[in-house]
Amino acid sequence: MTQRLVQLFFAGCVFLFAACSGTKSAQQTMAEDRAYMYKEAYASYIAAENKYLNLLFNIERLPEEEELWIMKRDQMRELEQLRAIMLQTRGELDEALQDWEKYLSDLQKEVAAANAPSKARFRSQDDLRSSPGELLPGEFAKDSVRKAQTRMQR
Repeated sequence: MTQRLVQLFFAGCVFLFAACSGTKSAQQTMAEDRAYMYKEAYASYIAAENKYLNLLFNIERLPEEEELWIMKRDQMRELEQLRAIMLQTRGELDEALQDWEKYLSDLQKEVAAANAPSKARFRSQDDLRSSPGELLPGEFAKDSVRKAQTRMQR
């Protein structure tokens, strides 16, 4: 029975670790989304460019076909639109990557600050005092015992 509980506990810990490690930041999700959008816009542009090159080849073979010239003009407009969209998505991707990098650098700074050793280096008890006459915790009792001993010696 206890072995089964240990196994369930271990499985739960593994599941929890996997769930936590799979969590993405908002910046990472945004960057991945923008990368996907850019990849799709680029693929659309390349497909339209190939179609345009095919039209140019066909025009070279059949220059008298008016329909091919109309298709060429339309395809050129589509290429310009897709190029504008692709450049816009690339700009959005760059901004998202910069946000993600900033988030990661801020996170690294926070972790470094949390793990940084304390800058205060105390060599003796007197270094802990904020003023010369300040008593540290526990010193009051020691001081009163010392004073009582000196009174008894007199």
